[in-house]
Amino acid sequence: MQEYKTLRDLIKMLLLFNTFQCDEKSVTEIAKGLGMLPSKASRMLGTMEKDAFLERNHETNKYRLGIRFFELGMVYAFHLPLRRILRPHIEQMAKEHNMAASWGILKNNRVIVVDYVRNMNIDLLVHRIGLNLPVHTTSIGKAVLAYLSEEEQDKILGSANLAKLTDASLVDRESIKQNLKLVRERGYSTDEGETHVDLNCIAAPVRDAGGKVIAAINLTAETKQMSAEKLFELAPYLKEKALFASRQLGYFSGAMG
Repeated sequence: MQEYKTLRDLIKMLLLFNTFQCDEKSVTEIAKGLGMLPSKASRMLGTMEKDAFLERNHETNKYRLGIRFFELGMVYAFHLPLRRILRPHIEQMAKEHNMAASWGILKNNRVIVVDYVRNMNIDLLVHRIGLNLPVHTTSIGKAVLAYLSEEEQDKILGSANLAKLTDASLVDRESIKQNLKLVRERGYSTDEGETHVDLNCIAAPVRDAGGKVIAAINLTAETKQMSAEKLFELAPYLKEKALFASRQLGYFSGAMG
């Protein structure tokens, strides 16, 4: 039982770093977050540092995530079965339209960008592989969330941090749900400067053999490169790409709805 408690404490410790608001934490902050003595937290941190899961900033004496997590994340993304299907599609999308293309999934109420092709002059933090992005503003998040049951939507929106990232962000739960109904009706979602003021995005859902939406593919354009209206005109193209990918996964029903 002691080993199990130690494992749980290690998991809780790592989850303290699952945020973009603070990239480093002191032993005192971590101990307080876990409700344990600083001496115990320090021993656990030392173990994680030894195996490169955490690293210590020797100037501040604070800890941050180590390179081992990046390595494991890349291995996970590379071997994910969906990647073999979706990677060629987003490569083609980026090449044909000279913009960024990506695909992602919904995990623990956050959007995980699993794969990303950058075919444009853009280097914004919100569109790098692996980031936990908000479900209520991103086109990928809305494209997946829209096809969950109302009960599941309420559960996710009730526990998610519905932060107002830009003036365009919807943070009222009922307004978000109304937008999700629109997504289902037209078969695609948009992000018109809701996550980042300089970016517009469009996404379409990808289904598995049983018809369940399991991911979404996305196109992203800088506002100075293309207007939202022009980007959203690519909806039929993106929906067709998503449908083709879904059929590769065994989805043989009619048009997506």
